[in-house]
Amino acid sequence: MVVEVNAEQRAIEDLFAPPRPDLNDISLQPEGFSAFLNLNAIQTHVWEANDHQPPTVNFDGAIRLGRFVFEGDAQIGERVGLTDSKYRFTRNYARIVIDQAENYRRWFLGDLDTETRGLQSYVQMGGIGVLRQRRRFNAFRSAILQADRQLVLQRESTVRFMRNGTLYREMRLQPGRYDFSSLPLISGSNDIQIQVTDNSGAVQNLSYQQYLDPIDLDPGDFEYGAYLGPVSRTFDGAPDYRGQVAFSGFFRKAFFDAPAIGVGLQASKDVQTLTGQTQFVLRNGGRILLDAGASRAKSVGGGFAGGVGYEHYFDHGSTSDTLTVRGDYFSRNYATLGNVSAVNTSALTLTTQYTRMFSEKLMVSTNASFIRGRGGYGKTYRVGSTAFYRFDRKWTVRGGIDYTRYPNSGGNRDGVSFMIGLTFQPDYLRRAEARYESRDNLAEVSYNQSSQNLMNSVGFGGVAAYEDGQVRAQGYANYSANRFEATVSHATFGPNFSSFADVNATTVRVGTTIAYADGLLGIGRRINDSFMLLKPYDNLGKRSVVAGQSLAKNDYIARSGALGPAVYNFLGSYVPQSVQYDVEDAPPGYDTGAGVLRVNPPYKSGYVARIGTDAFATAMGTLELPGGKPVSLVGGRVTMLDVREGDAPKPIPFFTNSVGRFAVPSLTPGRRYLVETYGPHGTIDKAFEFTVPIDTDGLVKLGTVFPGSKN
Repeated sequence: MVVEVNAEQRAIEDLFAPPRPDLNDISLQPEGFSAFLNLNAIQTHVWEANDHQPPTVNFDGAIRLGRFVFEGDAQIGERVGLTDSKYRFTRNYARIVIDQAENYRRWFLGDLDTETRGLQSYVQMGGIGVLRQRRRFNAFRSAILQADRQLVLQRESTVRFMRNGTLYREMRLQPGRYDFSSLPLISGSNDIQIQVTDNSGAVQNLSYQQYLDPIDLDPGDFEYGAYLGPVSRTFDGAPDYRGQVAFSGFFRKAFFDAPAIGVGLQASKDVQTLTGQTQFVLRNGGRILLDAGASRAKSVGGGFAGGVGYEHYFDHGSTSDTLTVRGDYFSRNYATLGNVSAVNTSALTLTTQYTRMFSEKLMVSTNASFIRGRGGYGKTYRVGSTAFYRFDRKWTVRGGIDYTRYPNSGGNRDGVSFMIGLTFQPDYLRRAEARYESRDNLAEVSYNQSSQNLMNSVGFGGVAAYEDGQVRAQGYANYSANRFEATVSHATFGPNFSSFADVNATTVRVGTTIAYADGLLGIGRRINDSFMLLKPYDNLGKRSVVAGQSLAKNDYIARSGALGPAVYNFLGSYVPQSVQYDVEDAPPGYDTGAGVLRVNPPYKSGYVARIGTDAFATAMGTLELPGGKPVSLVGGRVTMLDVREGDAPKPIPFFTNSVGRFAVPSLTPGRRYLVETYGPHGTIDKAFEFTVPIDTDGLVKLGTVFPGSKN
């Protein structure tokens, strides 16, 4: 017997490894075809008005076929035009999405979901696009160092990892080889010190330095986006792609031992813009960010823009401070696809902010800004400081003071102002706040209790405010049922306290969702990404399947019933997750499965889970010898005797306890089974036979059985 293994011969254990997707036990795959449609009807009634408009209906959804996803969003409602108002259909977007998750790449065709970087501007386009971004397909991936770092311990030791002079983690490790290449790092230069104290008292100090690029990419990773198509001539309402054909794209790369770089290009017939960005990470944990852009527009000629920033993170262990300084300059003629006419009202913008955590209870944030406008917009100054103090886990007070000077304000809003607020938050669902701001003479009290994504959950709240003589108040409540959601709110306005309720408006919203997958149609609450339909097996009769986050507390998200399967609407794409389920009032001995399904959904996909089985019965009894002595602690197998072509199930394990008791699950009603036990020399002995009644409710009581019996 091996009692000790040399340290260098032990398997390597990774100390800081992030979760590996290949270790997730996925038990259910998405359907090849699925679809859902969210429907919301909204009606607002102004009590003092005589006109009654029909409700606005919003609908959005997706259809998935293999890798192809068609998604869209539209509404039917009143649209106010320059000359008239009409009740009309408006498309917000419609596109085809194709994911290549293994390459972290997404393709678009239709109304494009354009992304920009640096000094580029957003523009609404239609056509074809591609985006490569690791985080879109791995949302919980952290920025970690990938390097060959290992530690070999010859004795049991206490290991302390120090990062930039601050203790990160202390752990007790057995002799062996350990990999710490996945030790999380912070932005900038990382001074890592490892202190090893073995059980003999000897101390060793190891150290190394590692540079980590703080851009939102993993070291060595890259991202890009490219979009090509005509530009929309409208910003509000349905896109109108009768504009010029344009291109918008970027590429960014993070290196292991050098600053990241990024380049971007936006171009059409009338305007072309080239941008670049990089940064220099300093040894003290700070970084300098640089942005630049040059443009040429047909209407205004050449232009340029630039930005520089400095960020510094101070790690004090239990507390931390941050410093941010940023300056941006836009020339008069700097143009982009989203600003073809080069309307740049701000020439120079300077901002700085310093946040200091004095303790876990007290934090102070100080900021200052300066904006130099052009075209008559003048200069704007602002400097202020805000302090936050936590009395305990529930109560927080905040107060602040600032000085502001606006251009052309006439002094009405210039000068010194102060703010004070008190917050009560007993848990993450409930929050109450009272605050006062002297600049706007604003006094406000509010309360909000959020509803959960659970059946029969209720959320409600309200806000009342007084601002420069005007009074307003609003109350709201929402209810989440199994098949729909409903929200009602009422707002009232008045020029003063005596005319508090001069204007009153009530809004009602009702929403539901229709989902389809593998021949099943379900009705439930809003689906944002992926979903699962859970249906009970036919032999469960009218019993319901429930799905939720905490079934032990009867916290259900969905329940099956007369309107079809349960619609579990809480699945996110590309994240391994679990769906808990159960059957209400399941028959005794009925096998409903593990009670948990593990999935890793692709984008806007649908799942179907049929809960139950034909083999739902469980047989129980006691195996005894003819003299009454129990057959204790024996093993064996249970096989089906009347096997039909193509339905031969796998043998079921059989064993008895110390008094001969046994239980055999996963049996099919109306079928006959043979129980065999294993002998002392590998022999197999026939023990007994039994038949599961065709009309069983799930539990078959065999009573006392003897070897060779046939029940």
